[in-house]
Amino acid sequence: MGNHQTESFYERIADKYHWFFSSWDNAMKRQMQELIPLLHINKVRTVLDCSCGTGLQAIGLAKEGFHVTGSDISNKMLEIARKNAEKDGIKDIHFIQADFRDIQSKMNGSFDAVISFGNSIPHLHRNCDILDAFTNIYNCLNNGGLAVFDIRNYDDMLINKPKFLPMRIHDEKDEKIVSILYVFDYLDDIIRFNVVYLVEDKTSGEKSMEVEVSDYYPIKSAVFVDLLKEAGFINIEIIEKGSNIHFIGYKL
Repeated sequence: MGNHQTESFYERIADKYHWFFSSWDNAMKRQMQELIPLLHINKVRTVLDCSCGTGLQAIGLAKEGFHVTGSDISNKMLEIARKNAEKDGIKDIHFIQADFRDIQSKMNGSFDAVISFGNSIPHLHRNCDILDAFTNIYNCLNNGGLAVFDIRNYDDMLINKPKFLPMRIHDEKDEKIVSILYVFDYLDDIIRFNVVYLVEDKTSGEKSMEVEVSDYYPIKSAVFVDLLKEAGFINIEIIEKGSNIHFIGYKL
């Protein structure tokens, strides 16, 4: 996040983003089962979802009674998030367009927790930009607050270098039969995610292939933690979640 390429990528995929979930409701339920106990233990009431996309986590938390603000770099994603919230009867989420690196200036007040899911931080390709993001997020927190980050396990990816990752295979979406897979290119300082869509229209039988591309900085866990500490976070926890890693940091 934080550059035109990233914003443009999400503007292009926004209408298809729900294709990545076999079930929106089930995905929300799973993530709430992970998040809510952590937030309750830390007596969280207000949450900023600073990479909210189309609203999966933000809406889930609002349904559970948290006071939620959602932000994202893509206005198209936010537009869909607003529609998703309205569809679910949620009226009190405030959605704001913001880059990680200037998020503090866009917020009125501070929060008990900030979350960033969906492998969003590695859209920033330089340590200095990630540090700016972490500093902004830290400054959005109340004292005693926490931040939760979810990214791919790049330590593992850089060792094993998988080439393909199926996301959805032969799933039905929007009257189409859809298969989605990632094809990874390992370049000098980035991993290029080629998102390949194989689509068959159920009515006409017409078949097509689409490809979208986004570059990610394969930041290692040790560097991620060092940057969190430099921004001021303490008591940092690292939790492996399948192919992803969660980092939890606290503000004194």
